[in-house]
Amino acid sequence: YKRVISTKHYICAVGDIPIALVAHMDTVFDIPSEIFYDRDRNVMWSPTGMGADDRTGIFIIMQIIKEGLRPHIIFTTGEEKGCVGSGILAGQKCPFKKLNYIIQLDRRGTNDCVFYDCDNPEFTKYVESFGFSEAIGSFTDITELCPKWKVAGVNLSVGYKDEHTKQERLYVTPMWATFDKVKKMLTEEEIPFFEYKESISAWR
Repeated sequence: YKRVISTKHYICAVGDIPIALVAHMDTVFDIPSEIFYDRDRNVMWSPTGMGADDRTGIFIIMQIIKEGLRPHIIFTTGEEKGCVGSGILAGQKCPFKKLNYIIQLDRRGTNDCVFYDCDNPEFTKYVESFGFSEAIGSFTDITELCPKWKVAGVNLSVGYKDEHTKQERLYVTPMWATFDKVKKMLTEEEIPFFEYKESISAWR
């Protein structure tokens, strides 16, 4: 990457694919003492807490970079403390001249796609066409970034389960499945733009 913006709250790398990939660098655990890998079940865990939320998202993004693809990248800090880094970044002008949509890689499970307060049916249909199913979530970095930058965003499953507990596990097969799906999204011949459209909740 020729242009990288690095602060104590976030890192942004400006790429040549108009999609931003987001993951957060903090976890609720310190560095695990050991990571175990069951080859038969293709699952990983640590008795001291693995922190797959969101080490997995970081790993997938690094693998995509190793493939030679150059999407925009956003790594944040403080997501587990209320999206601190992304909240600060959202207060800045978007660092990317062209940004068609955002993908966060920070969702438990195998094939969820979560849109939070972004209610753009065309975007939902587009993301689901890659093999994901819409689910409900509470918050993550894109809940800060998307409304301010007026661009649609989605959080995708990366294969972990029981996050924030010492029973957390990472299922490797669905992790690689998400990696493959994201690669397809990044290499579409035409990458469409999707506007952020705020949902109108019944309680508002």
